[in-house]
Amino acid sequence: MKDIVSQKIMNQDLNHYLQDFIGSKDTFEFADLAFHHYLAFNGQDKKAIELLAAGIELLILSFDIYDDLEDKDNRNAVWMKIDSSIALNAVTALYTLSIQVMCQASHEPEFSQEILNFALQSIQGQHDDIMNAPQTEEACLEMIKHKSGALTALPCVMGVMLATGKYHPIVASYSYELGIMSQIDMDFKGLFSLITNFFKKKNKLAYLYLNKQFNDASVELLNLYQKPEEFVSMDTKALKQKLTEAGVIQYLLVMKHLSLQKIKKEMSLLKLEDDKTEKLLSVMIK
Repeated sequence: MKDIVSQKIMNQDLNHYLQDFIGSKDTFEFADLAFHHYLAFNGQDKKAIELLAAGIELLILSFDIYDDLEDKDNRNAVWMKIDSSIALNAVTALYTLSIQVMCQASHEPEFSQEILNFALQSIQGQHDDIMNAPQTEEACLEMIKHKSGALTALPCVMGVMLATGKYHPIVASYSYELGIMSQIDMDFKGLFSLITNFFKKKNKLAYLYLNKQFNDASVELLNLYQKPEEFVSMDTKALKQKLTEAGVIQYLLVMKHLSLQKIKKEMSLLKLEDDKTEKLLSVMIK
């Protein structure tokens, strides 16, 4: 990824910022999704999948940076410690470069078009997230599907498309669901953050569930999350107990389980050898 930036970005100051951005990245799960889907469908061109995988990780990084800049989160990130104008211009360069690199993996027009389709879906989902648009659990799941699901579907679908030349609807279906499940898992872990007010956005599944006020514990939690000073001072064990009493933990675990069952059901429809299906599942569900 750093080599690509060095080759493509001639402005040395901009290059320096992008190298720092990339240097902070320590996971490459989306590249793994693309690579293993490519192999499962008998892809043979090593250079092509390396280009696609690198471009995907550059795209994911750019979206993470945009998300932090828009939400003013993750204050310790390198892009949050520099002038916001510089960060915004740098991340736009990173996003543009990611599209260019991915499109170089295949010269088929449909390939580039699908990449742009997934990116646009995620951007629209992010807009709904910023606007706090979802007012129901169903609308929230649809927003997650667009924002997170599209970015998860991109490496899976494009890895297969690079190998076969065709869009695979079954792969798209279960990879969107994987994105939903991953976001629910992140939100579940975020419930226990005593540093920030988890419900500063009220479009999260847990909040929308709590807002139905099924019991007294739900009402107590809704009031608590509006008072950050009390929330921060609360013992983690006591918070977990209250979330359990309200049914939030059980609800999110059930939602994760339902997504996992959908993924497994869809994957069973793939016409792949059992060992390839199992390998894909092990890469997707860690």
